[in-house]
Amino acid sequence: MTPTVLQKLASANEHAWLTLGNVAELMFEWDKATTAYKSALRHNPYSLQALRQIANVCRAREEFEQAIDYFQRVLSLQNRDGDTWGALGHCYLMTNDLQQAYHAYQQALYHLPDVKDPKLWYGIGILYDRYGSLEHAEEAFVAAIKMDPNFEKINEVHFRLGIIYKQQEKYDQSLQCFEYILEHPPKPLKKVDILFQQGHVYEQRKEFAKAKELYERVLEINADDAKVLQQLGWLYHQPNTDFADPKKAVDYFMRSLHADDKDPHTWYFLGRSYMVEKDHAKAYESYQKAVYLDANNPIFWCSIGVLYFHTNQFRDALDAYSRALRLSPHISEIWYNLGILYESCNNQTQDAVDAYQKAIDLDPKNAQLRDHIHLLQSSQSPITTPLPIEVDNPYQYPTQELADASEQKPSPPMLKPTNKKP
Repeated sequence: MTPTVLQKLASANEHAWLTLGNVAELMFEWDKATTAYKSALRHNPYSLQALRQIANVCRAREEFEQAIDYFQRVLSLQNRDGDTWGALGHCYLMTNDLQQAYHAYQQALYHLPDVKDPKLWYGIGILYDRYGSLEHAEEAFVAAIKMDPNFEKINEVHFRLGIIYKQQEKYDQSLQCFEYILEHPPKPLKKVDILFQQGHVYEQRKEFAKAKELYERVLEINADDAKVLQQLGWLYHQPNTDFADPKKAVDYFMRSLHADDKDPHTWYFLGRSYMVEKDHAKAYESYQKAVYLDANNPIFWCSIGVLYFHTNQFRDALDAYSRALRLSPHISEIWYNLGILYESCNNQTQDAVDAYQKAIDLDPKNAQLRDHIHLLQSSQSPITTPLPIEVDNPYQYPTQELADASEQKPSPPMLKPTNKKP
């Protein structure tokens, strides 16, 4: 046969296999579809349609490494394909290769004729969320909503925005997002998950009664929800509420641990409740369980230092505070407690002042501590040394592992639609 006849035969076979692959995809028979597209490639190794289809099948099956390989092969043949760059960015995002994802999305914005694609900005929003750049993530998600308020991921976008607004302390906007998806939460989330998030927003706003009401609604649906039981225990632990009750707090923490005894925060909160009841032995036991599960949480070690201080184990208190500061030197309460230790034990006035000054640098609004430093430096007579304090919101500081991760991945500039070359 002549070369022309062979080329026509190869082209016919390629299209036949492509058709079979499309039919298999429609029937969700992914293996058969992949086999068909690979057969098409045997007849034409440069078939853009076959490469794209295999890549899309791999992506749908969450085989992202293979999808990346096929999308790269497409781009090696046609590197101005904005849609493929966008799909490649999503795959890199799913493998947590943020730098490559950023580059791919940047190329997508450069080559797409119309960048007003909500799916693209949804992916860019997740990228910045992974980087921890909440402002850029918010900007991308809001852009996706404006482009198409009804696109398929819209409820997930509202959920992610609700979380971001909560972290930014934009509580009204956070509640609006959660209310929008309450009856139709994005899968695999359920209504109880959204109720929990609403409760947590109210808790962060210190509207504890409203938070309690929402958490109790969750327990009506799932009485063994360990996280909700933990949160309710923490609410009953709060001293400035009408329903404060350390014994109830302990009860809820014990119920939470019965459902999940591997959460270090529950053990930690249980220890805090025992400290309120001045049961130092049980507090110590609970704190030990917490640090066994998470030895890199500086808040845990700060509380252990407070415990040692109250039991007059001042050398152990110093060791605990020192360990907390090695894990995170940016928590004012730890420096404050270290200053109290220096002041009360060995009359190390200058060391105490230095520690207090570090605390003020981190918490400039602490006028009471500033006054105490002044008295400590100027008074000739003994002054009353304050007692050590606990961290008011233990959730506000990340563990060392999370802090290290964020330092390793600095957020790049916000992606913008790029002006095309003439």
